[in-house]
Amino acid sequence: MTSGAYGLVGLTPAQREAVTADDPVICLLAGAGTGKTRVLTLRVARRAHEGSARPERVLVCTFSRKAAQELRHRLWALDVGDVRAGTFHRTALQLLRQHHADRGGTAPQILPDRRAVLASVLATEPGGGRRSPVGQVDTEIGWAKARLIGPEEYEEEARRYGRRPVGGAGAMADRYARYEEARRRRRVLDLDDLLWRAADLLADDPTFAAAVRWRNRHLLVDEMQDVNAAQFRLLRLLAGDDPDLFVVGDPNQSVYGWNGADPTLLDRLPDAFPGARVLRLDQNHRCSPQVVAVAAAALGIAGSTSDAAGAGPDGADDAAGPTSTRADGPVPRVVGLDTDAGEAGWVARQAWLAHRPGRRWDQIAVLARTNGQLQMLAEALRAARVPARLAEPAAGPASDLRTRWAADGRALVQPVGDDPEAATDDGDDELRDAVVLTTFHRAKGLQWPAVFVAGLSEGLVPIASARTPAARDEERRLLYVALTRAEAELTCSWARWSDGRAQADGAAARERCRWLADVERTCATLAAAQAPTDPEQVSARFATLRALASGPGEE
Repeated sequence: MTSGAYGLVGLTPAQREAVTADDPVICLLAGAGTGKTRVLTLRVARRAHEGSARPERVLVCTFSRKAAQELRHRLWALDVGDVRAGTFHRTALQLLRQHHADRGGTAPQILPDRRAVLASVLATEPGGGRRSPVGQVDTEIGWAKARLIGPEEYEEEARRYGRRPVGGAGAMADRYARYEEARRRRRVLDLDDLLWRAADLLADDPTFAAAVRWRNRHLLVDEMQDVNAAQFRLLRLLAGDDPDLFVVGDPNQSVYGWNGADPTLLDRLPDAFPGARVLRLDQNHRCSPQVVAVAAAALGIAGSTSDAAGAGPDGADDAAGPTSTRADGPVPRVVGLDTDAGEAGWVARQAWLAHRPGRRWDQIAVLARTNGQLQMLAEALRAARVPARLAEPAAGPASDLRTRWAADGRALVQPVGDDPEAATDDGDDELRDAVVLTTFHRAKGLQWPAVFVAGLSEGLVPIASARTPAARDEERRLLYVALTRAEAELTCSWARWSDGRAQADGAAARERCRWLADVERTCATLAAAQAPTDPEQVSARFATLRALASGPGEE
């Protein structure tokens, strides 16, 4: 098969370099909409067809089951089969299964959801655990295990990272220790233990590690910015001393630190793998130049509305910031409303107007920071007779296995030999045509022609619980993720009051999100550049705005 047959024709110079480079370790920094999935797929296909990698010895670690399926489908279309792709947790599970099969030992049992055990542990506390919500404790233990933090180190590390668990760090360390004791008595592993145990096997059993590295000779990792310490340890042990590794990530889209992900691991990868080559993709092929410029402004980085190339393929530090290869689009809008309810109603009206001839409802999305905000927006859309649906939960760096077990209602304890991902999909019916309502986190990896980003008031974005500089930086990156979901039309909105009573009681008005000032300045600059000067153009623009302001009218 020729290079053109598996898709190198039409690649940008930077994309082509990422696909064809022969360096043993490559770290590809790929911004939003730069075609990273295409590059990763074509790199596997190119090596398979040229004979530098055998497909059955390729392992791709993704952060969701859906991403793994999409990758396999793309490779099948390029006549490449037998490539293994799955989450880190699934990979760890398979390693445990292989180790026990090779040695004939008793397979450990897996606790797919530790909350049942946690509930019994917390029930022994004064008040029967009512002061310690199981979900919050579960999240905190998950964060600690992702960071390779045991109960004995938890208190110190929680304070270092600014964690504020219910009851305090000392009480949380005690709950963590008691949970671990209860888990060991039951002789089970929870899903986060899979990563630790699999890495321990590779570190402690050289013969097993050599066999695993032979079978998984060619490693690729998607969404590297969301890797946590436990996953990174497993990756290093899989790669060994003679790595063949290709990782893709975007530091500007690292938004899972609250769940244990460590965005610094992507930056530190060249130190962990000496000689690693860093490449960059900065051209956005999804968003209009106007959306790219506004999103860059929100993030506080240099952006350009031109389609000029960004950094060269050698990954030099003189990158000009993200650019767009798309045609010009409308200038994004920033609108302030009086109340949350008023904002929801306004967004519903604008969504109705965005449903123009030739555009389906599901090509429009409304994004908010929290699930609670989505409820009011859903009610407003319903009142405006706009069909809407909540987006399906998206799998992030948290284990897909936990999601699958919980959704399929399987037994609390499963033997490691059972395949938790072998079940059929959860009855996904054909989605009806409706505006998509989703949170910023769930929107990651998705895109729509028209996007409304609502609720951009201080206390919501950044969220009030983001108390440390690192947490606020993550909130800023999360806003960037939300803005870059828009292909062409982008509207941002915020409200001065949470409700009418606050205004009547004389409470201080809320401020707009602190990062909207830069967005508004960029919008003003873009609007000035696009402002018509010909009288007929001015008249036509005014007529269009007047028509939009008139609304849907009566049906």
